Amino acid sequence: MLKRLIFFGFGALISIIFLSMGPENRLKNTFYAYLDYFDMDKRVISHLYSNTTDEDGNVVSIDPDFSTKAECQLVYYNLTKDDLLSVLEDGEVNFDLSDEDGEPCQYFVIENSVNGNALAVTFELCYYNDKSVKVMSFTSNNEEEVCNF
Repeated sequence: MLKRLIFFGFGALISIIFLSMGPENRLKNTFYAYLDYFDMDKRVISHLYSNTTDEDGNVVSIDPDFSTKAECQLVYYNLTKDDLLSVLEDGEVNFDLSDEDGEPCQYFVIENSVNGNALAVTFELCYYNDKSVKVMSFTSNNEEEVCNF
């Protein structure tokens, strides 16, 4: 029994060393991915990235839809869609303002600083039918909302 345990431990050690070698440290990436699994902000933000797969199984990124109000706010604040979507990179979810229990769609407010502006972007995440993500509105530097229709 002890010989089998030592043999197994030696094999596990060899596999850890093998996975740690090379330009891509797969062991480190996998370890960080497991740690990020327990980070609620990263879990929510990963669902807001609109990724779909094509017929070959390749992941294709599709930009989320923008509401009329969000389009108006982009013009008002002179921002591009890419600037606004960069709030997802290292952004934080404000669970006090979010409605994660909403039916049929959930609403999440992601806060981050982009180009020196504090942005709070409201995303709509719908799982029914096809997974869809839509930018509903946003506020910049805690100002009053503009483009209220």
